[in-house]
Amino acid sequence: MGWAARELGLPMALAALVAVGAGLLGGGLNALLVARLGIPPLIVTLGTLSLFRGLAEGWTGGVRNYTDFPEGFLFMGQGGLPGGVPAQLPILALAAVFFWLLLHRTGAGRGLRAIGFSPEGARHAGIPVGRRLVLVYLLSGLMAGLAAIVYAARLGQAKADAGTSYELFAITAVVLGGTSIFGGRGTVHGTLLGLTAVAVLQNGLRLADLPAELAGILTGVLLISAIGLNRLVSEKGRA
Repeated sequence: MGWAARELGLPMALAALVAVGAGLLGGGLNALLVARLGIPPLIVTLGTLSLFRGLAEGWTGGVRNYTDFPEGFLFMGQGGLPGGVPAQLPILALAAVFFWLLLHRTGAGRGLRAIGFSPEGARHAGIPVGRRLVLVYLLSGLMAGLAAIVYAARLGQAKADAGTSYELFAITAVVLGGTSIFGGRGTVHGTLLGLTAVAVLQNGLRLADLPAELAGILTGVLLISAIGLNRLVSEKGRA
């Protein structure tokens, strides 16, 4: 987005669409590798994480920092609505409602949970596993592009290393919210609660003037503890 706005001179709205398009392309690549070629998702997402970050750093020389965005764009990340509501909150609410409806009120969402439990079982049940996985990765790329726009508006700058280590916070929020890393179980509202817990932890550390490194340590502890408890509960349930 920063490159499109500064180097190409595109209007911010069009530059933002370029960022969303880049997210869709990244999601499409992941979908191709996972759904079509059958490469394990963990390997694919770790590999493309490094690939995309390397491309961003190479594209901008690793040091280029785009700033001086229009006030209207910055309002999306820094502004406030009446009542002190952050301007980005409606975007989060719309995304949460959309995915809640998709996962909990549609046949496609039930199919995704079935795929999480057992891809082969879902395939034998007549669920188009490949197409559902493509949908998931495209939506993931779309939301990554949208989140990047909001993040850039929040910081007031766009740079290649923005969002570094956020993948760990995202995983922790999801797992804390009750989603199983083994697949087949999870809720949108649970993820929102997990996200709130991680945000409260980070803000609390800042307010307490504790070292910033402590946030990473506690996030790792939370993630390992949540996965361990999830595994214990699953084993007791099977027993």
